[in-house]
Amino acid sequence: MKFDIIRIDPLTERKIYEKHNILTKEIILVLKENRPIFKKVGGDQIIAIGLYNRYITIFFRYNPKKKQATITTAYPSDKKQIKYYKKIRM
Repeated sequence: MKFDIIRIDPLTERKIYEKHNILTKEIILVLKENRPIFKKVGGDQIIAIGLYNRYITIFFRYNPKKKQATITTAYPSDKKQIKYYKKIRM
């Protein structure tokens, strides 16, 4: 999946940092440079699990026409998600 634009609402950005201690830079690097695993989940949400210094799970909406991801949340991956990532990528 290619991204030209990664959009994070300022309130969402602050919530992700305060609650999960994840920086916007980490989200962007996982999505653009670190070959995350993508999986469609409920509704129009997509989940990405990737590695950048630590495993991160990112939920977002994707607009294929604009190649734009709108981040809804992100958090450190749990053991089940890390195991799934390793099974697919390693």
